[in-house]
Parts: sequence; structure tokens; C-alpha cells
Amino acid sequence: MSQFGSMPLPIIGILILLFLFLGVELGYRGHGWLKRRGDKAQEDGPDHLLTAVLGLLALLLGFTFSLSLNRYEARRALVVQEANAIGTTWLRVQLLNDADRAAISQLLRDYTKARIAWSDADDGDDHLERTNLLQRQLWAAAGNAIRSESTIQLPLSVTDSMTQSFDAASARVAARSAHIPDRVLSILLIYAFLSMTMLGYNLATNGRPHRVATTLLLILMTLALVVILDLDRSRSGAIMVSQQPLEDLRSSFQ
Repeated sequence: MSQFGSMPLPIIGILILLFLFLGVELGYRGHGWLKRRGDKAQEDGPDHLLTAVLGLLALLLGFTFSLSLNRYEARRALVVQEANAIGTTWLRVQLLNDADRAAISQLLRDYTKARIAWSDADDGDDHLERTNLLQRQLWAAAGNAIRSESTIQLPLSVTDSMTQSFDAASARVAARSAHIPDRVLSILLIYAFLSMTMLGYNLATNGRPHRVATTLLLILMTLALVVILDLDRSRSGAIMVSQQPLEDLRSSFQ
């Protein structure tokens, strides 16, 4: 499903809906084709089989939704973790001597701004380079603080929280790149298509197409799949991780 990565979600939703409609129509017409061939064993609709298939489809949808929601929650938690680490670094830096405090504080302001810019960008590669540059500058400034301070405990506490903020940034990069495996999504779509094929066959067997109810079912299923894809997207879509903790942190810097 990686080929759909840059495609707008409404377009993906329409394609999925048409794909599922095709499955229903294939099953419906397939029954008529078998009946014209004289297959008399297909007179009763396999209602119990359809129920089992749709139940398993609901289970697969729930499993995939849970997987995408967990990834979303992990990304959200990492934003809070990074904001807390940067905030702790800021507080500890305020206890350093005037020269080190001024230098590192300004770098932390720039670093927080760069992290917000990376979070909001669709393509964060340029902002990631800015992040890496500021990390090197912060680490060099922390080294200067260690050499200039009379006691080493305070600068070491600064480097500890600074390291935690750097680790959180790396974890966010990894979390942004993590998605539901393409094979899982492909199998889910194939299973949904075959389920709709069986639904169309069952409707033809019973002689009642139920077009309105079937259309509503397909729309609901499409919405569920689109929500799963939306949660799995980390850079675009309607469901985005809030960067408010970092925004609040930047506002608190004086």
C-alpha cells in the first residue's frame, strides 16, 4: 500500500469504495452465471458462512485499527516526552553561570523552534539537518559549561537531560517512519473484497439485492479503512499528533 502514501485520503476512500462495490457486483453476477450453467446446488444462500466471514472481517478491522491507534499514541507520547526533556534541560541551564546560561538558553530556544518546524513539515529532512546541527552546538556548549564550572555535578545534570531530549528526537524520527506493514493492509483489502463477493453471491441467491443497505455497509467499511490509514499517517491527514506541548514550552521560554 506504499503506492498510496502520497495520495489524498478522499481519493483513496473513493477507490476502496469502488473496489468493494466491484466485489459485490462480481458475486451477484457470478451467481447468475452459475445458475445459467445449470448448477442446481446453489439455491440456498450460505447465510452461516457469510456471518462467519463478516465476523472475521470485523475482527481483522479491529486488529488493524488497534495497531494504527497504538502507533498514533506512541507518537503522541513521544512529543510529551521530548517537551519534558527539553523543559528539564532549560530549568537546569538556568542554574549555570551567566555566560553558559545565556549561550545554551538561546540554543535551546532555536532547538525547540526547529523541533516544532520538523513536526509540522510534510518533508522534515531539511529541518532534521537543522536539528542535528543544533544538537552538536548544544553538546559543545554543554562541554564548555563542564570545563568552566567549579563543580561538575550541575553541568553533568544538564548533559543528562539534554541526552534524553536527543534520544526522544531520534525516537520520534523512528516512530514517524513506522507504519502498518503493507502486507497487512493488502491482505485486509483482499479479504474485504472476497467478503463483499460472498455478500453479493448471497444476495443473488436470496433474490433480494438490498441496494441501499449494501451501499451503507460498504460506506461504513470504507470509512473504517480510511480512519485506519489516516491514523497510520504521521505527516498528513486529518488526524494529526498535536504539537501543543512543544508550543507551550516555547512560549514559556523567557
